[in-house]
Amino acid sequence: MNINKIFYTQWRLSGYAIFIFIGGVIGSSLVNPSLASILGALTGSLLLVVANVIYVIFKKKRKAERSGA
Repeated sequence: MNINKIFYTQWRLSGYAIFIFIGGVIGSSLVNPSLASILGALTGSLLLVVANVIYVIFKKKRKAERSGA
C-alpha cells in the first residue's frame, strides 16, 4: 500500500504516528541522543495508533447499526 493513500483513509492518525515517531527519533538523535526521548516518541506514537484503532472500531459499529436499523 502506498504511504500517501494512508492519509486519505480512516487510518490517517496511524500514518501521522509513523512520521511523528521517525521525526522524533531522528530529531532526538541529532540534538540530544537519549533513550528517554526515543521512548517518549514511541509512547506518543503508540497512543495515537491506539486512539485510531478505537476510532475505527466505533466507526464500524456505528455504521453497522445505522445500516441495520
